[in-house]
Amino acid sequence: MKKNLHPIDRSIRGIIGLLFTGFALFNGAYLEEPVLEVLIGVFGVLNLISLFFGWCPVYHLAGINTSDNKK
Repeated sequence: MKKNLHPIDRSIRGIIGLLFTGFALFNGAYLEEPVLEVLIGVFGVLNLISLFFGWCPVYHLAGINTSDNKK
């Protein structure tokens, strides 16, 4: 599994991941639909996983590579 994310892309994913995961966990009574809370949380966690590994499965399937070493 080769990295396919640029450091800026990884940073943006980290910010999005933290925001969405935090919102899903600490939204209080703002969202009253548990399925929506879970979906938002999963989206946030998947972005955090992409941040840590530097690899995005959607980019892989689409053939996109934004990393610095495009070998």
